[in-house]
Amino acid sequence: MHEYSSRLVRRASLAFAMCLAPSLMMAQAPRRAVSVGLGGGATVPVGEFADDVKPGGHVLGFLQYRPLVGPWAVRGEVMYSRASYTDDFLSDVGATLGDDLHSGVLYAGASALYAGGESPGMSPYLIGGLGLYRLTATLKDDSGSSLSRSENGVGFNGGAGLRFGGSMGFFLEARFHQFSITPEGESKSTSRMVPVSAGFSF
Repeated sequence: MHEYSSRLVRRASLAFAMCLAPSLMMAQAPRRAVSVGLGGGATVPVGEFADDVKPGGHVLGFLQYRPLVGPWAVRGEVMYSRASYTDDFLSDVGATLGDDLHSGVLYAGASALYAGGESPGMSPYLIGGLGLYRLTATLKDDSGSSLSRSENGVGFNGGAGLRFGGSMGFFLEARFHQFSITPEGESKSTSRMVPVSAGFSF
């Protein structure tokens, strides 16, 4: 009976190893020149933007090209961040605490990435870029009716990250975004935020 149980354990272990092997080989395989990344995380408003908007969340995606030789890479990327406005802001604009007033920031841009000090399985990097930003404020009241207003602007961003793995990997990244908009008939306003992201690239 003991010998039979041991054979079952060995067979189960072998089957598990065979299923796990392709994933491990993919993670350890050399990275590709072109990769896709998907992720998301928390967005923290900074400065005056934090007076109006609470911390929120975001999703992002990117297409990256990095030659197999050399530390430089370029990305085309999109990010959408959503957060609720603060109670003080609701009061300032005449909304009630029962109203759903939230902010959405859509960013689309291009970035340059520098990966230095690469070691097997881990690659730290610096990243910075320029892009277009679209800030949308949406109000939904108790009756269910909604109203939104959008403004476009330009801005820049920069930060740092870590990538783990080979052709399929996991990344952690934090970046500072600053963008300015000038609503018609109003003065220019500047918003700042720090998205902290985690995700996969393949």
